[in-house]
Amino acid sequence: MDGRRLLLLLFTASLASFCACAGSQPDSYYSGSDASADVGFYSQISRYGTWVDVAPYGRCWVPLDVSVGWRPYTQGYWVDTDYGWMWISQDPWGAIPYHYGRWALDDSYGWLWVPDDDEVWAPAWVSWRYGDGYVGWAPLPPDVGWQTGSGLTVSAAVLDQRITRDSWCFVPTRSFGTTRIRASVLPPSRNVTFISRTQNVTQYGVVNSRPAERGLDLVLEHDTGRTFQRYQVLDSSSPASLRGDKILGRTIEAYRPSVSGSKNPPVRPTTQEQSAPTRAVIQRLDTQERRFDQRMRRERAELDREQQRELKRQSQDRASTEEIRQRHQAEMQAQQEREGKERRALDRRRRIVQDMGSNKGQGKEQNQGKGHDKQRRERGKSKDKGQAEGEGSRNPG
Repeated sequence: MDGRRLLLLLFTASLASFCACAGSQPDSYYSGSDASADVGFYSQISRYGTWVDVAPYGRCWVPLDVSVGWRPYTQGYWVDTDYGWMWISQDPWGAIPYHYGRWALDDSYGWLWVPDDDEVWAPAWVSWRYGDGYVGWAPLPPDVGWQTGSGLTVSAAVLDQRITRDSWCFVPTRSFGTTRIRASVLPPSRNVTFISRTQNVTQYGVVNSRPAERGLDLVLEHDTGRTFQRYQVLDSSSPASLRGDKILGRTIEAYRPSVSGSKNPPVRPTTQEQSAPTRAVIQRLDTQERRFDQRMRRERAELDREQQRELKRQSQDRASTEEIRQRHQAEMQAQQEREGKERRALDRRRRIVQDMGSNKGQGKEQNQGKGHDKQRRERGKSKDKGQAEGEGSRNPG
């Protein structure tokens, strides 16, 4: 009995020591091999969009349940954290594509998400611009990588060349850091002006072996005198948190197991593995198609109001006024180009949904046909068996 007690005490002490070591990990304690099986990145978002092959990125995810004029990092708000400014998404699928991978603006599909097989978590994969009373952000393009020892693989100067004009979102500095920032995003056609009036301040560092953006923090509080509440990001052990980051007091729980370096990165779904679009997605597309012209008229009216305000604030200096009018003409041209791109993207999403529904219906008919064939074969076998038994009873030998 004493020997058994001694063994039990030794086992209990070893278990307690192991738990203490596991609990002392400063960051995620998930191993790459475990995380690759548990994260479920792609299955969580597949029902909100579709997977397509786009060169040179390979399999990419296109969100279908989005409104006309939608852009990444617009449905939600920014909060300051120990990892820099973090995007709190209000999209039902937002906890994954805004913290992993990159976004690309395609001429045919519109915005699409490009997964990163290393699946490195960040508070937001964006570039920042600041100046003249405005803050701007844009998704980092897919060719911008991350190296733990050195940070981003490109400099801020190179980012200005890689990020397209339409990718940027700008708001007045006074509106940044509020939960209603979506309403403050200025017409994207004005990016022609804002890019020339701001500077790229992107500067990534490392906190607890994870990416952390510090460039905007350094200039924002200094120039505005505002103090933003800073949240601490904690790891959540629940995969249910993939739906969204959870704010509790001054902490944010995020499900972000480290899968970097995994030998088995998540496999991107094939076309055959995708389910048909839900009725809600189809209805949303119908509504957006009907409201497209109305939305574009509203954007043009908003652009005109912003331009009129700028002219009124301008002095009577004729040279300056002429310069402003030239910029306004460039903005109007950008608006026309944007409307064309939005129309093409909306039409493409419509065709995708129709094709997915058609393929699903054909698959169902094929399965039903296979079922009928199987039933006929079974009935044939039963009939043959019955005839054989009947002949056997008549001819016992």
